[in-house]
Amino acid sequence: SRLPYGSRTAMPQLSSRSLRKPLDGDPATPVVELALNGFIDAANFVTFEKALQKAAAQNLKFLLVNFAEVHYINSSGISALISHNELYRSRGGLLCLAGVAQSVGISMHLLGVTNLIPFTKDLADAHAYVRDYIKGKVPALPSVDDGIGTRAGGGGEGAAGVATARRTIVLKAPGKDGREKGTVMVLTPSKTRFTRILQLRFGRFNGRYHLVHHVGEALHVFDQVYPDLVVVDDRCDPGGEFINRVKIEKERSLTSIIKLYGRGVEVKRAVDFKIWENDYLVDPFETLEFFSLTEAELARVPKDRKVFQQQVHFEFASRPENVEKAYRLCERVIHRGYGDAEGATALYAAVKEGIDNAVVHGNRSSHEKTIDVNFLVDHQKVTVLIEDQGEGFDFEYYLQRVAGKDAFEEAKRRILEAGARGGLGILLMSRCTDRIDYAGSGNILRLEKNLR
Repeated sequence: SRLPYGSRTAMPQLSSRSLRKPLDGDPATPVVELALNGFIDAANFVTFEKALQKAAAQNLKFLLVNFAEVHYINSSGISALISHNELYRSRGGLLCLAGVAQSVGISMHLLGVTNLIPFTKDLADAHAYVRDYIKGKVPALPSVDDGIGTRAGGGGEGAAGVATARRTIVLKAPGKDGREKGTVMVLTPSKTRFTRILQLRFGRFNGRYHLVHHVGEALHVFDQVYPDLVVVDDRCDPGGEFINRVKIEKERSLTSIIKLYGRGVEVKRAVDFKIWENDYLVDPFETLEFFSLTEAELARVPKDRKVFQQQVHFEFASRPENVEKAYRLCERVIHRGYGDAEGATALYAAVKEGIDNAVVHGNRSSHEKTIDVNFLVDHQKVTVLIEDQGEGFDFEYYLQRVAGKDAFEEAKRRILEAGARGGLGILLMSRCTDRIDYAGSGNILRLEKNLR
């Protein structure tokens, strides 16, 4: 799942939502609509299969699967669709896919799935197709025009054995909103077959493509072309120098960076102090998954640049030297992103307090546990998320205590009379920012300060 504000630093995930509803124009016939969002790959196949099984358990004849937000499907996912399609056909109904993107549907087309399962342009069209199927006006299998050529499916007779008209369904082509276009830079040790494929792929969509081989060269080209997306081979940037120098600079930070790691690298386990890329893949990965990811990022970046000014996401193990490094990084980001010196000082005090609490009270100063910090600067405010790996605490109690106008006097009394210290840090953070919230069990702190 994506982190807040659309930036992901974990492997792509999949979410699903199913809804039982009456068929449009035929309330007597219920259908199941299954909406999916994300990637159907090896890591998420179980989630996908369970979503299909949950839908099938409702024992209805028709399943409409909304693929509009699916960015990739692997062979295992396609196999599950074929299996469940047979289940619905055995019930006298059908499984229908809606809103399949061309980049996702092309692999299914090449495997012949478009001869087995009807594809419709959206859910409304799927409802219309099911209505026509029930009336015997269309076959269970439409013909499909996927941009390569029209491919007939289902023959000329419908479910009732009557002659039916050809019905051509078009896979959803990339929109005109910049998806798959933009400026792409690739940092890799040398030209390979893979880089030639990248050049052809991005060139096909009128994208601008730049291939570089060293960090210094990459930084020079970056400032000339201001890329939307950079693909970084870990062999060129093992210590993260390029990513660090891009992400901490306000003018550069909204460029999306996807890092490619070598076979078997356990990225999360290697964290000591890391400024995160937007996403990563570990070899071996499927080329189609890579292109789905890059094209989704190329669609996102221009939109983010209209709203946001900077994003910096980093993680570090709770060791004293890392904590000091985190302080310096936070101070740099805050003072460069926040024009008002007094406001920047107050926000830095709150962030520093939040990190201290996360290290000491959340992670109990364990060097094995990490702190995750995410800065986001838009045109109205600075937002900071600080997450520890602790068990959390009763944050609602402490937030209520600092909400009153006499909160400081109460805290002072507790310190003087009972020697208590709890809650003073939260009071400090609340006074230095415009908003303070906790999430999860209390191990995620959110601070906001308005830009003035």
